[in-house]
Amino acid sequence: MVHRIALLDGQVIVPSANDHAVIAGAGTVAWEMLQEVHDLAAILVPVGGRGLTAGAALAASGQDVKVIGVEPAAADDTRRSLRAGYRVPIPPPSTIADGLGHTEPAVLPFEINRRLLADVVTVSEQAIADAMAYLWRHYRSAAEPSGAVAFAGLLQAADRLPDGPVGVVLSGGNVDWLTYRRLLDDAMEPTERSIHVAPVLR
Repeated sequence: MVHRIALLDGQVIVPSANDHAVIAGAGTVAWEMLQEVHDLAAILVPVGGRGLTAGAALAASGQDVKVIGVEPAAADDTRRSLRAGYRVPIPPPSTIADGLGHTEPAVLPFEINRRLLADVVTVSEQAIADAMAYLWRHYRSAAEPSGAVAFAGLLQAADRLPDGPVGVVLSGGNVDWLTYRRLLDDAMEPTERSIHVAPVLR
């Protein structure tokens, strides 16, 4: 339908990830981090359409920086695909990080990620909600679930990351208020979870 409309109206379709220019544009996020912090050891990036991850991996290529993707455990098509060495489709996932709920990596980003991505970390639904709550409690940053996934990866895998500063991509605050409140209320129950963040965060 999209292609039909574009053809009839003379429009241009811009893919969300499977496009060289889109990947290059997304990679400027990591490039700006590298310009500001010259001794970054790693960059954590949320894995959705894979264009952001591929762009970050390209921006950091040739440098001593590990780019690590983070995706919901319920939507781990990229992790499975990288382990298998080819694109692995999964059933439509159910995750609060709905912006990352893809069923198969796109062709172009997958080829880049297969060569350059250091690893993929998966996080639970609870870890995503905990990350949203932590960001609000300590930084007054309202991140949507998909935008908090990379930070959830930091909280979960901090002891397994390389020594040195770590960049984390927080990518979006597009969440309705009722959903946001419910997730934060669940994550901030009186039975507080113990969450430790390395002092390199700033």
